[in-house]
Formats: sequence, structure tokens, C-alpha cells
Amino acid sequence: MAVGLSLAGLIFIAGCGERQTTKATTERLNGLLATGIDGEDRTRAEERLQKTLNKENATGALADNFGSATGGEGAVTLDQLLASTLERNSDIGRAAQAINRADAERMNAIYGYLPQVSVSYTYTNVDQEVVETDNVVFEEGRAKYPVTNLGVEIRQPIFDLSRIYGIQLQNTARSVAEVEYIAAVHAAAYETYDAYFVAVQSKARGKALTAKMQLVSRQISAESAMVSEGLSTDITGRTYAAELASLAADEAVEASRYADALSKLSMVSGLVVSDVSDVSLGRLGRGNELSPEAAIAKAEASNPALLGSAITVVATELGRRQALAADFAPVIDAFALYEDETREGSRFGGGSRTVDTTVGVRLTIPIFNAEGQGYASTLETVDLRDAALRYYGDKRQLETEILSTIRRLQELSTAIGQSSRALSAITANVNDEQARVETGESVDLAVLSRRLAQVSARERLEFQQIEYLRAWGLLQYLTGEDLRELARQ
Repeated sequence: MAVGLSLAGLIFIAGCGERQTTKATTERLNGLLATGIDGEDRTRAEERLQKTLNKENATGALADNFGSATGGEGAVTLDQLLASTLERNSDIGRAAQAINRADAERMNAIYGYLPQVSVSYTYTNVDQEVVETDNVVFEEGRAKYPVTNLGVEIRQPIFDLSRIYGIQLQNTARSVAEVEYIAAVHAAAYETYDAYFVAVQSKARGKALTAKMQLVSRQISAESAMVSEGLSTDITGRTYAAELASLAADEAVEASRYADALSKLSMVSGLVVSDVSDVSLGRLGRGNELSPEAAIAKAEASNPALLGSAITVVATELGRRQALAADFAPVIDAFALYEDETREGSRFGGGSRTVDTTVGVRLTIPIFNAEGQGYASTLETVDLRDAALRYYGDKRQLETEILSTIRRLQELSTAIGQSSRALSAITANVNDEQARVETGESVDLAVLSRRLAQVSARERLEFQQIEYLRAWGLLQYLTGEDLRELARQ
């Protein structure tokens, strides 16, 4: 009969489980897409969110720097953006909280080897009835009485290899968190640096397009005058008009690109950016003095992300040792138990109070599947291999990026040299053409054409110079340099 009831109970539970996992019907899902979650649930969640975020504690204080972006005034500089990034970037803030968590986990691991003290108090009501007995002592029959128990238990690990490895593991995990904080600062600084120069690049191109449009407009005016005098036809004028329209379209696209760059800067720095200051490309120009081998060696020694990946391998190895100890190592702990029990009655008619004190040492030896969950060390062994593979992958990616960046710097340096020579030649042509106009040997249209070529050449050169600065910044970031400090030099 009992077996039948148990089987029926299992069938009932299985049926309930099946119904619980099939409630996401098509109608329900379509309703969620159409109207969202329940209005009351959403209101309740928003109220609890605001209550949590507005508390006067460390959590509530986060709103000052991370709750919203602060307003920037006018064109911001790279130094301003980097300073704001350090204070208001959420990735840096989360990395700092990860250090707090690592400190707390380390203390918890230490607590695991300290005395464990607990106090318990229990109140129960006992109703006993002797239904049948052949012992005359138990013939008292029925009794109903309360029982109170006061207990104090102390446990002290004497030898627990798993806990020892746990402390070492958390010490290493704290080091990982500290290195990852440095990596977060470097990454945010590089992201700010790169986004800033993307914005500068876009702003410069926008100015170049505006200058081109002004020159083409002057060409159109000059051409119109020539047409009115019968010295030209409308074909050339329409060509200039088409070029002007194309330049206007490019300017609009560039304005959109500039807006995207400013938006990214605002997101990274926590500063509302409406414009960026111009930079002196000559002042910020830098060379690459590191050979590929030296750059890779420097990255392996200084890149915080790679260092964090390396320390993670060490931490995973400690985790494997901890799991091995938990699976197979004996544990010795001492314990003391004090129990005070008061019974207000009994089946024999009278109450009692007993005080028991127990002191002992326990040796626990795992033999087979001691926790009933298999062996955690097998999973940790796989995790160790995964951590090693991640480290090798990060190292290879870093080396590849360094080599490609150095190669890019070399090619950009060559391009900048060629573009500089081209700009010098075109500028000389502009000056010569202007001199010919003054002597009556040429016309303004010829000068305008050469000035258009000059603007295009200068635009190309500035673009390449900023690309060089972006590549230079990437190389410094990859080799472990802090761009916050380098940008001030």
C-alpha cells in the first residue's frame, strides 16, 4: 500500500512539473511582446529599485559619479576626458567593487579556519501515549508536556587542507582583482584616447569638406560670370553644382560620424561632450622606438590584462588543489557541545532537567563519493586546462596585435612622408598660380582648382597623422603603458 501511494505521489509531482514547464504558450509570449510585463509588477520593481539606489549608504553614493553624465562646457580636451573617465567610467567602478568582493571572500576563507560558534534554542510540545507495552515501567500511559533545549556548539578545524588551499586561492584571487582593476583603467583610458582622436579626425574632415564647398561655390560664381559673358557653357557649371551637392552629402555623413564619436566619448568618460578641442598634430607626434621583439617582451611583462590571465591560471591550479583536498584529504576538527534540556513532564509523571557537555576530536576520511556529488577535482582539472588555453590565446592575440600595429605604424609613417611632400608641392603650385593671376597670366578659376587640391592633400595628411596617433596609442596600450600619463607629456 505504501509503495502504491509513493508511486502515485511521484506521478503527481511529475505531472505538476510538466505543467509548470509548459506555461510559456504562444498566446502568453505574444502578449508579453505586445504589452510587456504586468503593470503592477513593473511599478513594484521600479519602486524597489529607487528605494535601493537612493539609500544613504555606499550603494546610494554610486549615483553621484555613475548615475548620470555630467555636463561639459565647450570643447573638451583629452586631459579633461581622461580625468572624467577615471572618476565616472562604470567599468572602472565595477573593477573597484571586484576588489572589495575579493577582500570579502578572502576574509570569509580565513573565517573558515577560525572557531565556529553557534547557539540554538528549541521549544517543543510533546504529547505521548503508550498504546501497547509488556514493560511495567512504561504503563504510566499518556503524558503531555513542553520541552526546552538550549545548546551551544563550538567547532575548531585542526587540519583541513581544503580550507588552507581556500585561503591561498582567495589571496591569489585578490591579486587577480587588483590586476584587473589596473587593466580596466588602462582599457578605459585607451578607449577614451582612441574615441577622442576619432572625433578629432571627423571634426577635421568636416572642416575640410566645408572649405571645399566654399571653394566650389566660388568656382560656380566665377563660372556663372564667364557663362554670362559667353566665355563658357552651362556644362562646366552643372559639373561644379554636382560636385557641390556631393560634398554637401559627404559633410552630412561626416557630421553624423562626428556625433557618433561624441556619443561614444560621453559614454566612456561620463562627461556630456558637445565638441572636442583641436590638437597640434606636430606637438603630439611620436615615433615608435621599440622593435617588435622588445615590444612583445614589454607587453608580456607589463600588460595588465595578460598578467591577469596568467594569475588566473595560478588561481585555477589552487582551486584544483582545493578540490582534490576536499575529495580525498582527511579532516581533523575539535568540537565542544553544551546542551541544557528542561522537560516539564514525562510519561512517568515527573519532569527533569539535564545538562550535557561533550568535548571531542573528529577525524573524517573521505573514502568514496563522500559528499554524494562525485569529485569536484575532475571539473577543476578541466577548468585549469581552459585557463591555460585562455592565457595562451590572450598571449598569441597580444603578440599578433603588436606586430600588426608596428607594421601599421611603419606604413603610416611612409604615407605621412609622401603626403607631406605632396602637400608641399601642391602648396607651391598654389603660390605660383596666384602669382600668375597677379601678373595676368592666369585666372582665379585655376587658383581655386589648385586650392581644392591643396585642401584635399592637407585633409589626407591630417587623416594619416591622426591614424598614426591612434596606432601609436594602441601600441602603448598593448605594451602596458598608461595613456593617462603619456597624454600629459
